[in-house]
Amino acid sequence: MSEDAILRAALAERAAVPRLLALLPADAVAGLDPARLRPLAVDHIGRGGRARRGDIAWAVGAPTTREPNAEALLAVECQSSPHPRMALRMMVYAGLLWQALAASRPKRRGRLPLALLVVVYTGARRWRPKTLRGLLRETPPGLRARSADCGFEMLDAATVTADDGRANWLAALLRLLRCRDAEELPDLSRTLFDGLRQDGLDDLAQRLAELTMRLLLVRFGREPAAGVDGYLDQALRYMEEPTMLERAITEWRKAALAEGERKGRVEGERAMLRRVAARRFGTTTGDALAALLGEATDVRRLNSIGDLVADCASADELLRR
Repeated sequence: MSEDAILRAALAERAAVPRLLALLPADAVAGLDPARLRPLAVDHIGRGGRARRGDIAWAVGAPTTREPNAEALLAVECQSSPHPRMALRMMVYAGLLWQALAASRPKRRGRLPLALLVVVYTGARRWRPKTLRGLLRETPPGLRARSADCGFEMLDAATVTADDGRANWLAALLRLLRCRDAEELPDLSRTLFDGLRQDGLDDLAQRLAELTMRLLLVRFGREPAAGVDGYLDQALRYMEEPTMLERAITEWRKAALAEGERKGRVEGERAMLRRVAARRFGTTTGDALAALLGEATDVRRLNSIGDLVADCASADELLRR
């Protein structure tokens, strides 16, 4: 289960929108009224019947003195790895939303609503996405000056602070998705699940407990003691009860140390990477990764490969990177 899918599940909830806006620059969200929300379709059919799908889209209240019922469009994309042409993708999504809106009210004239385009990034690699103009050729300068641009706000989970996480359950989720230190998990899970329940999102809490625990099992390499389903039932209780999660972390560390003593730290790292890759992408991928690792002994490099196993969306991406 990827970070993208977990975030989409959270951001599809109406109660998540005010939490998201609170993490964006104040001037970008000034005048928006998250109490007035309506979901927008994210499935569109382009030319030639080609399907286009965004992640999350809402119409948000944006009242003015002259138009108290005015709205703005909020389009959100979730990314766990850099995308070289994200500005182009966001421009296309904005255009599809505007087209759908115009088609729904063909007799109405006037200007279309403004759009707030947001990319939520949870990847480990540093990413500074280019604007649309940054993707275009430099010459001729006159034409370049007349070329359209498409700006968007990027919310990088790496910039979310501990204070943000304590005050905002969505921020706690972003920090949890980037977490590489098991000792931080109890506090993050406490903030996340307490906040979800305060917002009356018990069903989402159960769903996120399942999804995030699957991700953490892959990331920290804990072998299920019995069947996967039975272990996940126990893991869900860990996620929702921080005290039990603390005990689980102790067990994970003891298991890791025992394996390290038996096989040696480096050999244990290679074996864990092969096992986790196999669990996530299949035995063939695990064997292929083991062959690529060969006799690698650089622990730092092995750790970075562990991040790739968690971050990559497909077996092909993992083996290529």
